[in-house]
Amino acid sequence: MDTVATPYHRINRIFLSIIGQWPYQTYIYRRLSHIFMVFFTTTHGYFQTAGMIAAWVDLDVFLEAVPTVLADVVCGVKFINFSYNAEKMKKLLVMMIEDWKLYKSGPENDILNDYARFGRRVTMYYAGALYGTMFPMMLVPLVPIVLDIVAPMNESYPKHLMFQQIEFLFDYEKHLFLLLIHGYLGTFAFLTIIIAVDTMFMVYIQHACAKFSILGLYLDRVAKNTDRDIDRHGPDFEDVDYKDMVTCVAKHNDAIEFANLIEEANYFSFVFVIGINMLMMTSSGMVAVFKMNEPNVAMKFVGFTIGEVFHLFYSSWQGELLLDHSAAIFYKAYDSRWNDTSVRSQRLMVPLLMKSATPCKLTAGKSFTMSLQSFSMVIKTSFSYLTVFTSMRA
Repeated sequence: MDTVATPYHRINRIFLSIIGQWPYQTYIYRRLSHIFMVFFTTTHGYFQTAGMIAAWVDLDVFLEAVPTVLADVVCGVKFINFSYNAEKMKKLLVMMIEDWKLYKSGPENDILNDYARFGRRVTMYYAGALYGTMFPMMLVPLVPIVLDIVAPMNESYPKHLMFQQIEFLFDYEKHLFLLLIHGYLGTFAFLTIIIAVDTMFMVYIQHACAKFSILGLYLDRVAKNTDRDIDRHGPDFEDVDYKDMVTCVAKHNDAIEFANLIEEANYFSFVFVIGINMLMMTSSGMVAVFKMNEPNVAMKFVGFTIGEVFHLFYSSWQGELLLDHSAAIFYKAYDSRWNDTSVRSQRLMVPLLMKSATPCKLTAGKSFTMSLQSFSMVIKTSFSYLTVFTSMRA
């Protein structure tokens, strides 16, 4: 099986296959992908971390290194979490495929297609944004090399690596090109892991939202059997509405199970994502402020800070979508024509209303809810720390 049930998710399969996390890829291909990713991420991460420690003698370079090292940690947490919860991730995928097989046509299929198309667009935009923000940073080391060829001077232009702290480990100029290639491959590996994990997470969230939307469609049909010639006072009336309500309850339980499985597979990693993102935004913002007299460096870290804000917004936005779609079921059920149903059917509406009154949500450590409200709180806290630290230095 090489697709995710529809052509909309092929790009997600490609990203997961690159990092060796696609559950249906061959054993050899998965192992080769793992070797590539683990080698370049661990060696690149080691160089960055060891270089940061060695750069303690130069406070400016040390501060510049902190956000990049923390970004590596976030990437490692995501990769480890996805690997550790591989069975849950596969179960989510299987449940998705079963839904696409179940709803092959009709308005239910239209809903699945709408959310899947939206997921594909977001995947492409997200990948383009992450690769795009790092592209200028990756070009910086190439500029002096190109200038030596295009506009040579008596002396060579000063050359630097993409991550300057690595220069404190050894005489980098002797192995400049090897280190540049290694840095590019390491950066590509880190970015691809983040893109693959985050976009597949988003695909699961979009499918959960589609399941709640389909449930809303079923609730709209309750006691609206106008297309069937049924005597609503006859003996068949009670059975028809009861079957419709049983279907609604089953669909609701299924949607909750899917949403809860997403939460179970991700709540632990979100603890690190939230905490480290706060540190990254504060530290990269500090470097940008402190380096205002060096526009090239300042703009690099301004872009880095914007990327971190965008990354945190992305995760919080997915949590908000799930929260809103699951909460909407309560109002859908309440607004349905349940009062026109039989007493037997109305009894099934009570537990559905009670369950939907507590919406599904994503959390960091089962305590911090991922939503746009929490996103604004984290941003406010991070920039408050930034203001304090910059005022202390001033």
